[in-house]
Amino acid sequence: MTDLSAIRTALVVETNYLIASVIEAPLVQTGYDVLIATTPEEAFLHLAERPVHLALIDFRLQHGGPNGLVARLQARGVPYMFCTAASTEEVVQHFPGARIVAKPFSDQELLAAVELALASGWAASAAPAESGPVS
Repeated sequence: MTDLSAIRTALVVETNYLIASVIEAPLVQTGYDVLIATTPEEAFLHLAERPVHLALIDFRLQHGGPNGLVARLQARGVPYMFCTAASTEEVVQHFPGARIVAKPFSDQELLAAVELALASGWAASAAPAESGPVS
């Protein structure tokens, strides 16, 4: 099993700060430093300021395109997953092969998905299918 505490910084990109806090809590309890961004621009600032080892992204954010959040994470080799209530079909239409944690989820489900993401190196598995923002 991957030692979650060995990975120090997780970036949570979620439009709703309350939901971001729900995602943050179990990560902090397992030893992560957690950065929260509520916009892609805020996420870009975090990425410019310090290394990020994992990103958990709200699918509803505008993160597509060649300069979008997913592309920047892929360029850095940062594993990421979408935390979303959107259907799997909708997510993979925009990001084929995307990794998804379906909302609502338990702390245990979230941590299991994080461990799997880190163990399997999900960084480059989901290139955007289209260049525009996701609505």
